[in-house]
Order: sequence, then structure tokens, then C-alpha cells
Amino acid sequence: MLDLEAAAKSPSKLRQLHLLAEIYRLSEEWGRLDVPTVGLYNEGHEWGIDVSALRGDLKALLANGWIYTEIPSGQITDVRLEQEGIDVALEYQKKRSNPRQRASALKTALLNWLYDQYLAGEDPKDFVSFKSESDGGYLGLAYTDNEITRTAKWLKDKGYIQAWTPINGKVMSPRITASGIHIVELTESAGSAAKPEGMTVNNFNIRDSHTLNFALNSPGAVQSNILTAEQVDEARKVGNFLREVKPVLGLPDDRKAAADQVIADLEKETAAPEPSQGRLKALLYKVLDVVATGTADSAVDVVTSMAQTAIEGLG
Repeated sequence: MLDLEAAAKSPSKLRQLHLLAEIYRLSEEWGRLDVPTVGLYNEGHEWGIDVSALRGDLKALLANGWIYTEIPSGQITDVRLEQEGIDVALEYQKKRSNPRQRASALKTALLNWLYDQYLAGEDPKDFVSFKSESDGGYLGLAYTDNEITRTAKWLKDKGYIQAWTPINGKVMSPRITASGIHIVELTESAGSAAKPEGMTVNNFNIRDSHTLNFALNSPGAVQSNILTAEQVDEARKVGNFLREVKPVLGLPDDRKAAADQVIADLEKETAAPEPSQGRLKALLYKVLDVVATGTADSAVDVVTSMAQTAIEGLG
């Protein structure tokens, strides 16, 4: 099972999601579930569809049960949207345009891009080249200039980047700061669960697909109260990382013992045969309470965001 953000980094899978969304759009315009493909072949390039890969992509959607079509020896002439395909298309459209998720992903993407520029010895004048990168959009929908400017200003205000803002309001000559580098390197060393404040990226899971198991929380998905290994592991990572960075968090002496206790409790609960959702949530909230008293902002931000991400993942 793949999460949406990870799967969308595959050009073919993202291309197929986009194709499904366009088929749904045409279905809405036609007012029926059966959609002729002539428009996809003739005008698809204007809608961001790779016409040269269209036949293979339609077969992939068929394999997922998202559409139904006959596979002739020549051009596929029409397709019919299945209910699961409609659900996925709607969720995909909703997720890619969600302001909170776009803002969160963009903070991470911009900071990582500036870190890569720093390592390459580059001094970008603006964010124009960022927009042409694979991370220049969220789930295939490009970030706008306003989104990039707003996010860059946030990173600057947090001290993660340096830049100057001329009278036109744009952010120019961005450079990652030592704090920004520290955040990126802490994030990478701690694993995917670690993100600085405001930079978490939520994952969504869709079940029972065959070729593209995107994480979308389809209305048809079966929900379970039993915690997955991934959910427990996210909580475990919080405790492990808190143990690692506790000496540099700048905690008051009277909170260090509380930190040790919550680390031990998390270790015990995550090792239990059937960890309790409520117990893990309570412990993660205790982590937030403990680290809030720390004075090392960068490390505190990472632990806080790890805990918040784990809490959200528990549902």
C-alpha cells in the first residue's frame, strides 16, 4: 500500500491519476458515465495528458477497477467510469487543492530545494527554477507565485532562510540559513516522521486497488480500530528521537525527569502486543507538553511536529 505523496512522485502514477481526473471532468460535462476518448486523443495535450502513453494508462486504470473498457487491437474508443474511479478522482482533486496540505508540503519543498542549492554552490536569484522542479507542484498541480511568496516569507520569518523583499513584495535572493540546514538534516536523520513546525505532510490510504494503491481514504475504504504497524512505528520514532535530542532541547531540570518517563512509557506501550490508541495519544500529547518548555527552537520544532504527525496518524 502506497501513500499518495510517495506514489505521486512516480511520473507514470501521477500521470494516470491526472488522466482519471480528466475522464471524470469529461463525464461531468457530458452528464453520463460513458465517455468517448476522442477528446483525450485529440485535445489531451492541452489538458496535460501524455497522449503517447494514453493506451497504457487507460489499461492501468482498468486494472485498478476505476474504469471499464474493452481493449481492442486499435485505439480505445470509449470508457465507463466505475464508482471507485469516481471516488478516487474526487479525492485526488480535493487533496491536490487543499490549502493546508499544499502550504505544508510547499514549506518542506522550498527548504529542501534551497538546501540542495546550497550544497551545489548555487545562488538562486528567485524561485523561478524551483517551479520547474518535480516538487514545484503538489500532486501535479503547480504552486502559484502567491503561494511561493507567502511560504518564502514564512520561512524567512522563522529564520530558516535569508532573503530580501523589494517594494513589489517578491522574495529575492533566497538563501538557507544555519537553522534551515539544521532542520533539514535533523529531519533526514530522524526519518520521514520528522518535520519542522508547520511542515508536516499528511498521508492518506486507499485500499483494494491493484496497480495504483494511492492513499486517499476512499468512502469505500474499510476502517479498523486496530493500529497498523506504521501507526505504532510513528509513535515509537517520537520516543526514540526525543531520547536522542533530549540533551540539546534546553529543558528545565524539573522537566528532564518527565521526558525520561514519557520516553519509557512510549517504549513500553509501542512494544505491547496490542498498543492502545488512546494510551499512545495521551503519551504523545505529554511529549508536546514536555518539549514546549525547551529553549532550543529548531530541535523543539522537529519533536513537536513528529508528535503532531503521529497523533494525526492515530486518527
